Amino acid sequence: MAELLPLITKSLAPYLTRRVWWLAFSGGLDSHVLLHLVWRLREQAHSSSTPFPEIRAIHVDHQLQSASAAWAEQGEQQCAAYNIPFTLKVVNIKGRRRGLEGLAREARYRAFEAVLGDGDLLLLAHHLDDQAETLLLRLLRGAGVAGLAAMPTRRALGAGELYRPLLSISRAELEAYAAAQKLSWVDDPSNLDTHYRRNFLRQQVLPQLTRHWPDYRQSFGRAAALQAEAAQLLHGYISQDLASFCAEDGSLNLRKLAALPEIRQRAILRQFIINRSDLGLSSAQLGTIVEQFLCAGGDRQPQFRLAAGVLLRAYNQQLFCERSAVKASSALPGELAWDLRGELLIPGVGRLFATPNGPFMPRGPVSIRFRQGGERCRLAGHPHHRPLKKLLQAWRLPPWQREVLPLIYCDGELAAVADLAVCEGFSAPVGEEGWKIQWVPETLT
Repeated sequence: MAELLPLITKSLAPYLTRRVWWLAFSGGLDSHVLLHLVWRLREQAHSSSTPFPEIRAIHVDHQLQSASAAWAEQGEQQCAAYNIPFTLKVVNIKGRRRGLEGLAREARYRAFEAVLGDGDLLLLAHHLDDQAETLLLRLLRGAGVAGLAAMPTRRALGAGELYRPLLSISRAELEAYAAAQKLSWVDDPSNLDTHYRRNFLRQQVLPQLTRHWPDYRQSFGRAAALQAEAAQLLHGYISQDLASFCAEDGSLNLRKLAALPEIRQRAILRQFIINRSDLGLSSAQLGTIVEQFLCAGGDRQPQFRLAAGVLLRAYNQQLFCERSAVKASSALPGELAWDLRGELLIPGVGRLFATPNGPFMPRGPVSIRFRQGGERCRLAGHPHHRPLKKLLQAWRLPPWQREVLPLIYCDGELAAVADLAVCEGFSAPVGEEGWKIQWVPETLT
């Protein structure tokens, strides 16, 4: 059995320059072993006058057990014995029993993310047995390559990073360490409740695997690592495709996508939606999206509604992934004053700001309005006025974006159309410094 302190010393060495190490401390066996190991590392560093990150513990009380408050108090006392600051986060879990595990996990990670400062490291005590269980659960759900990578050793979380230094160590090794160090810990009785899927695997299924395949944990761990490598490789290829298929406004070129084999279409669509909305898709959803957006005629403008108010819309053979809660024209402000020197935030719509050395020269007080219908504009350098409606069509602006496009007026006269065009009479003369208008619509990203 491997010595844990040398392993953890080597594992955490790259993170010694971080300002803070947060430890997710439940008070159970796994997290207490990790806390004890990190405490020993700190003691060694202090004895040799070597700089060491600040250590803090965070405990999340899900309020799902009657003894949870007592566990939090016990955890605080244990951390005090190690002279490690203790942070308690109490969360409320609402939902059906069968979804309780997922809801608790979401609340827990939100609490973790809330405390992480810039560059902070969050240490989690997940171990090899946890990884094997995760892989098997995802396999039973029919997960793909990314899902079968199970839990990553490290990933970004909020302003910091999450790291699992015990992921290659079995629970048996942690138990042996805890016994040798005479550690005490909390045993959550809900871990014996086989109504929860993970507990059912742990109590009923995995002991049977152990009898026939005693090394299954290591095999599952290797399988997860291989899937993680494959997922990373695929992500690189798909990201290259997306970079070449996406326009500056973030929309996806459907014409280019339609020329690819279906398996590649689906992979690119899935990644496009994840990048834009952080939403995963089921195979059924993905199939429907392919049918609606790639098999439909070019003149159609299909829509597909996802979770969290996200809407897929097509226009001019470009796929847009945006929030569907765009303000109705009746809810837009009538007129907003703007001095160009500060950012103008229009809640639910976007923001306007101006920088020097641009083509726009305001003449008179500047204000922002939105389309009412009938607006006309004579573009700088053009001989005739044209209806704004026709210009927006010619610029191929999606219809739903036209209603919330800010129009810039000077002393009551239309002077510029967002950052798309400057009207005649409002261009900066040669040798004079104008303003560069920038319009950033509210988007998912």
